[in-house]
Amino acid sequence: MSYFNYAIYLSANVLRKLGIDFHEQNDARVANMRKRIADFGGKIEFDIEVDSETGHWSAESINLEGIITGGRNYNPRSVNETLKDAIFTYFDIPPYLCNEALLRHGTEPLIAQQKVYA
Repeated sequence: MSYFNYAIYLSANVLRKLGIDFHEQNDARVANMRKRIADFGGKIEFDIEVDSETGHWSAESINLEGIITGGRNYNPRSVNETLKDAIFTYFDIPPYLCNEALLRHGTEPLIAQQKVYA
């Protein structure tokens, strides 16, 4: 995510906490994303591979073809954020509509299978 888009994303989240509603659920792109995720049982699963020497990691969705992402430093929190960004990017959701609650039902987590290479 570019710095500009990240700033929009963060600003939108602050505004949400202040009570501003962006009506994400009414956007056709969001509705399409939610329908596609529901078609996969409500989950997008990832296979994550980590290089233990360099810390570089890559993730590929195992049930929705075309979502691939990665990073230089494996940190579970940043990996989770990167996976969410990859999903929103895949579905062309603009940064101000990127609300993580749209990706799950209740408190259901993203599911990842991890492989570490020595």
